[in-house]
Amino acid sequence: MPINLLSLILIALIYFYQNWQFFRYAESVLMKPIKKPYIVLSFFMNYALFMVCSFMQLHLVVNWLLIFVLLLIEILCFFRCPLSDSFVLALISMIIGLALNILFRCLLAAIFDLPLTSFSNDTQAAGNLKRYPVGLGFLAAGLYFHLGRRWEAHIDNPRVIFQDKTRKYFLIELSLAIYLYLVLNLLIYSEPGNFLVLKLWGVKSCVFSLLGLGLGVRYAARISRLNHYRALNREVLAELRQKKEEELALSRIASTDALTGCLNRQMAEASLEALLREGMPFCLCFADLNDLKRVNDTLGHEMGDLYLLTAAQTLRRACRTDKDQLYRYGGDEFLILFPGLLPAIASDRLRQVNRGLRARSHMPGHPFDMSVSYGLAQSGEAETPGALIRTADARMYLHKETTERNQNGIRRP
Repeated sequence: MPINLLSLILIALIYFYQNWQFFRYAESVLMKPIKKPYIVLSFFMNYALFMVCSFMQLHLVVNWLLIFVLLLIEILCFFRCPLSDSFVLALISMIIGLALNILFRCLLAAIFDLPLTSFSNDTQAAGNLKRYPVGLGFLAAGLYFHLGRRWEAHIDNPRVIFQDKTRKYFLIELSLAIYLYLVLNLLIYSEPGNFLVLKLWGVKSCVFSLLGLGLGVRYAARISRLNHYRALNREVLAELRQKKEEELALSRIASTDALTGCLNRQMAEASLEALLREGMPFCLCFADLNDLKRVNDTLGHEMGDLYLLTAAQTLRRACRTDKDQLYRYGGDEFLILFPGLLPAIASDRLRQVNRGLRARSHMPGHPFDMSVSYGLAQSGEAETPGALIRTADARMYLHKETTERNQNGIRRP
């Protein structure tokens, strides 16, 4: 009697260790803290169920199914986690516990040349040795969960699986298949003989089940981690694309005139410098709106802005798509770069601009005269952007003076 009492106390202590390590393992996997009194409470409930099952001499499969259900409820209540998460953890605990239980029963039966019936659930029978494989199984399971928690930084931590729904359900399916495989191997207990081959078969089945579960968890964890990295990469790429779009938008804002949408003065000077450095031939046009100040003073700045927009729109039509570039150089000044275009052809384009502006003058919405004065300069006439702009600017003033004289009927001597 004292020996039986001592064995019960020892098994209770081992079971407490296994129960404690399991919930600490679940704590690290689910990344949720658990109150220590809850672990103690679960031990008393689980061990009470274990004693009831032993006293009633239920089948081993029924015992572990009852333990599985109770464990599932405890994980749900203590961690407030999804049902699928608690199902996976309870299922893993059941498989490890059942496999180790069968493993040590078969191993002890083989070592001591005893029939498997010596370790059956008939604990009231004389010579029943069930308490030994049960104690060893609980101890081994506790060590498994202890090492799994301690070495989580050096192995494929299963916590990533719980963030991947597909891998989690894969692990559930695999665990159920392993559980059914273990249940089928329990048929060897019904054999009354003392056959070594059946014991070794039981050892092999349990080892393969544990290895299969371990490899399944490791595979699912690695795939989940790869999926997690892919998701992070997609987020990084999306963020990079967003940053580039923001940079492009800021660049457009910094390089574009807000009113007309044309490139600004800084971009004009940078483009001129690049073309001169590369030695590409081009024609530069310096255009100035005539009488913009008078329109602003007499009709208001809204009409002046309309003049600017209409002129920019008309000048843009004179540019070749993807070749020429229009810039707003100052208040009423525009620059046009015509790469590879002769000044005579560029002059024809500007004359068309003036014809278009005059045709729209004094039409509804444009109660004022519109025209541009312009000057042209070739790339070979100067070595710097500033000198080339000054040359085109000077010719623009000559064109403006000539136009004003012609309009006033004055002839040049």
